[in-house]
Amino acid sequence: MNKISQFIIAVGFPVLFFGCEKEDAIPYNPYIENIVLENATDSSVYSIYKDYQTKIIYDWDRKYISSNATAAPPRYELVKPYVDNIVRKMIIAPYDRQNPNFLRENMPIEIVLMGSSINYASEEGGFSSTGGAVSLSRILITGVNSYDLKNRSFTKGQAVLFAHELAHILDKKYGRPIGFDQISAGKYAGGASVGSFSLQEARNRGFWRNYGMSNQIEDFGTWVEGIVGTKKSEVLSLVAQNQYLGAKYRAVYNYFLEKGIDLHVLNENIERIGDQLSEL
Repeated sequence: MNKISQFIIAVGFPVLFFGCEKEDAIPYNPYIENIVLENATDSSVYSIYKDYQTKIIYDWDRKYISSNATAAPPRYELVKPYVDNIVRKMIIAPYDRQNPNFLRENMPIEIVLMGSSINYASEEGGFSSTGGAVSLSRILITGVNSYDLKNRSFTKGQAVLFAHELAHILDKKYGRPIGFDQISAGKYAGGASVGSFSLQEARNRGFWRNYGMSNQIEDFGTWVEGIVGTKKSEVLSLVAQNQYLGAKYRAVYNYFLEKGIDLHVLNENIERIGDQLSEL
């Protein structure tokens, strides 16, 4: 054996020995969440987090909206009643009454409350948005400063807005219904403005409303919103108008039914709870 080999063996043995030397186990210290609830608003917000692992964010900065957008924050005194009555009762309860696990499995990580609509500005003009969904993690809900339980249009509108934005979360998580994208293939607005199409033109092409002509993502979102916000008899009358509407209705309805949610029952629950809240 040459001297180089002898040197490698001599040095290698100690390295192997010390590398296998037994170490003391790293102690396990369980994470203890230190939650300090300073007021009733904090308690309401934390109750949603505890039950659904969703943070309600009402004190936010510009990182929650794009650099070319503005929105008013929610008035602090409205946050607790909004969380208690709109988030807990109008948004969550209609799903939980059908399938208690559905929202526990599919709620976003964050719901950001905004007092006004989100206003976007650009060189070409601007537009307003009533909500938004960011990946799987965040839903933006606007209009909190219009809180009024007597206003059925407001209470129902908030539940329908959530349904639309939740559809985007589900789209990212599970994909859209099988075959949905092919039903109106070639009939989307493309480079044209969706506003240049009438509602009837949109319906003739298989869209719930012309905003859905933007792309397949909004097509799906507007269909969910439409079914959730409309009585079953009216939905069935609409989808009987042509094969495109009928095919999309069946695709969307069955998609949710497979997940334990009947969208028509969801509509009935929203209407019933809205009526109850209007009498408070």
